[in-house]
Amino acid sequence: MRLSGSLVLFAVVAAGIAASSACSSGGQKLDGGGGGAGGAGMPPDAVDPMDLLSDFEEGRAIVLPLGSPVRNGAWYAYNDGSCLQSPAHGEGYYASTPVAPAPGVSHGRALHINWNQCTGWGAGAGADFASPASDGGAVPARPRMTYDLTEYKGIAFWAMALPGAETSMRLKMVMRASTQIVDGGTCDEAVLGTDRCGDEWGRSFSLPADGTWKPVSMRFSDAAFKPEGWGYMFPWNPADVFGIQFQSIRTTTPDPDALYDFWIDDIYLVR
Repeated sequence: MRLSGSLVLFAVVAAGIAASSACSSGGQKLDGGGGGAGGAGMPPDAVDPMDLLSDFEEGRAIVLPLGSPVRNGAWYAYNDGSCLQSPAHGEGYYASTPVAPAPGVSHGRALHINWNQCTGWGAGAGADFASPASDGGAVPARPRMTYDLTEYKGIAFWAMALPGAETSMRLKMVMRASTQIVDGGTCDEAVLGTDRCGDEWGRSFSLPADGTWKPVSMRFSDAAFKPEGWGYMFPWNPADVFGIQFQSIRTTTPDPDALYDFWIDDIYLVR
């Protein structure tokens, strides 16, 4: 899909989501699980269809051109340089069809993320919220621009780990202040010290081991929403966010035999 056609996609997506939401009473209600990383359902908020980040129904895995200002981005893979990951570091994702669709809104394709054989801090998948319009190439696109999340309270999504794979991972919100200069941020390790940038605000979550889907939510006010603690402690600033990342939990004893093989679908910003 050519992101330069975002205006057309905006109209199509907005109409489709609005139609889906109309099937419920006045708007989509996501029930249960209020604010935690577990529970029987999504947050109890009335979700605005324009707050959908990605439903992965478009072929290329993108951040949908919705919201005000309109969001734009593409999902990319990244790792520590030691991992076996598909797609490879710096390449973009395309949506796939899981054996069992997520119980969320789209009921179709999802984002399939997998890696193993990591001997460093690990790997992940992410997307910026305000990338310059691009037809592809290296991601995230440059220059990296921030997106203001001040009016939002958190993130909600569906996730599933395949049987035999790791079931715990970390959701991170990437800020400009904590991102290295070489990656488009303002964090200078020449000043702060080696390996002091990149300790982003986020939280860990766990998935069922039997390969079933689980609704997950993270609120920025949660006590568990914080950096991991190994880097410089930048204050949380929702107005300074580049985007979102799903990553293996950082450890001092990496296990190269650990397999991460999971699916993500229907990611929403929550007001």
